[in-house]
Amino acid sequence: MRNSRTMLVAAGFTILLIIAVNLAWWLFYDRTEQLLDQQLSRRLQAVAGTAAAQLSPEQIGTLIDDDFTAYTRTLDLLESARQADSLSELFVLDPGYRVLVSTAFDADSVYFLAPLNGPYIDSVFFADHPRALTTPSYRTGKLYLKTAFAPLFDPDGTVAAVLGVEANVDYFDALSDLRRNLWYSTIISVVAGLLFGLLFILTQKRLNSMQQRLVMNETHAYLGRMVAVVAHEIRNPLMIIRASAERLRKKTDSEEAGFVVEEVDRLNGLVNGYLDFARGDDRDFLDGSPEPMDLIPFIANVKKHLEDKFGPGTIEWIEPSTEKSISFQGHPGALRQVLLNLLINGAEACLEAGKPIRLGLTGATDGDRIKLEISDRGPGLSKKDLKLIGDPFYTTKQHGSGLGLFLSRKIVEQMGGSIDIDSQPDHGTTVTLNLPKRGNG
Repeated sequence: MRNSRTMLVAAGFTILLIIAVNLAWWLFYDRTEQLLDQQLSRRLQAVAGTAAAQLSPEQIGTLIDDDFTAYTRTLDLLESARQADSLSELFVLDPGYRVLVSTAFDADSVYFLAPLNGPYIDSVFFADHPRALTTPSYRTGKLYLKTAFAPLFDPDGTVAAVLGVEANVDYFDALSDLRRNLWYSTIISVVAGLLFGLLFILTQKRLNSMQQRLVMNETHAYLGRMVAVVAHEIRNPLMIIRASAERLRKKTDSEEAGFVVEEVDRLNGLVNGYLDFARGDDRDFLDGSPEPMDLIPFIANVKKHLEDKFGPGTIEWIEPSTEKSISFQGHPGALRQVLLNLLINGAEACLEAGKPIRLGLTGATDGDRIKLEISDRGPGLSKKDLKLIGDPFYTTKQHGSGLGLFLSRKIVEQMGGSIDIDSQPDHGTTVTLNLPKRGNG
């Protein structure tokens, strides 16, 4: 849980860092675009205001009356302003959007951008306090332009025309390159963040695995020293207690004496489990060489032993074997220990859940492999339990050491096989042993 929280915190920090960096970049881009737009707007308004101030009301009046001299003087003034500020075009419009004069040689007689910029032109013509206005940047063809409009007054003080100052948004290409680079940077940072996160998770998992192995080794060391003392101090009294209970049961046929024997056996099994675990992973659980055997009578004998333990008629067996004989070469003692451990786990799971004991133990051949299935109709396992089951000292039982399945897996692996567990809550558990027909050893 702690490791999961650490990875979640690291992932959250990485995501926030990526978001913060990219947000800062895009805010910088947006601020830069606004500043450049404001600077160009102020520049065009200044040029429009200066040029408009140089056109006298009398000159505007004669220009509207199509006076050639006024047209020439106005054109010269506009051309000088265009060249001085490197502008695209300067022009004068009347209220009907007719072009009175323009620095463009191919200018239309009517302002062709009237549908786009008409509202700004009308605002200059009909405002109570006419002033210069600037349009937002707009696209025409492959160019991005911005235009400022300033009022031109006639001798009566009426806005008789509008001066337009049009400039190419020359910083647009630079902004496009910056925006493109920002997209590249965003993509690269996201990919780098994902790679960093993946690398962190892999590293964290490796560290967790090493930490678990270190803890396990330390546990082995402490447990080995402890078990050497505990086994000696506990086993002898247990044997005395068991022998006394056995004699008492034979003499008096006492049920309580039988309970004592069972509990002593359970405690002895716990001690043996801790001893096996403390001896380490290198311990050989297989005694002697593999022996030829028939699994069908072997399974029947295991079932009988389990019935004797829980009482006749207590267990309802399910999924009987469909094969009459299964030849196998293995280690009967070790295999019997594994099957009994798994079957007892299933029976106790049923009892703890308050359900009837319904178990299955079947064997079948699958090519050169033997498949043994142990199933129960107990409460099943959650996804969390299914991930952790089989780890040392992890158990779902009220009374258990958490070593039974761990040691069973070790035994099966030394036989050259594997254990698979399939379980769902409220649908029971099935443990499958996959073993080679010719056992190791």
